Amino acid sequence: MIEFISEVRVINREESRTVTFTLGDMIFEYDERKNEYNIEHHGISFKQAARVFFDYDRIELYDEENSEVEDRYDTIGDLSVGYANISSGETVIGNIGSFMGEINDIIFVVYTERVQIDGDEEKTDVTRLISARFATNFERGLYYGKY
Repeated sequence: MIEFISEVRVINREESRTVTFTLGDMIFEYDERKNEYNIEHHGISFKQAARVFFDYDRIELYDEENSEVEDRYDTIGDLSVGYANISSGETVIGNIGSFMGEINDIIFVVYTERVQIDGDEEKTDVTRLISARFATNFERGLYYGKY
């Protein structure tokens, strides 16, 4: 079994704890308190939700209403991607063995794109996860092309 998450780094700040991790070749970050709230209220963690970015059929929307301070985006996609199980020399991509959630769980994720600049002035793209929840029936219909 291969899990794509390779690193977790926690940065302590005055009122928040930013967690940074990689999934595949993407770098994600989120506020740990917001993640705990999200799990409690929506039943999904940001690490689970990050798998939606590997769904090539996902829908991306610009969130104009909430983009006053920074550009925010909404995505609707399948949670079952971004997980690999290798057996008998064959690679299978999908929700194998019920890693988390059910097959074809469609989720709605709010995020923003940021650029981190390290001490050597090297720039790195980071996707900051803001919120994640299971999609409404209407959003599922959008994803499956019914609307």
